[in-house]
Amino acid sequence: MAGKTLEPIKNPFFAYMQTAQAYNAKLMEFSAINISAVFKCAERLSRVRTPQEFVDVVENHVRDQFESLTEQFEELSAFVQKATPESELEMKSGLGD
Repeated sequence: MAGKTLEPIKNPFFAYMQTAQAYNAKLMEFSAINISAVFKCAERLSRVRTPQEFVDVVENHVRDQFESLTEQFEELSAFVQKATPESELEMKSGLGD
């Protein structure tokens, strides 16, 4: 009996919880990546000797972060698009039971 209550098709809220957990895990992964990038930038800035080096480090960091954030946004968007139809179908199938 307990095994049946955990089936995503029979319990749409369990499916939603799994999706939310996976989404949160992905957000935490991206947060760790972004925090690491900030510390690497700070390390590079600590070794700067000239104003031009400062500009180069900041410019490279901003460019890299923009690319990284764009990829992360696309990945999260794809994740949500993939998860949403399944969740809606599971919710509908769960309501009819």
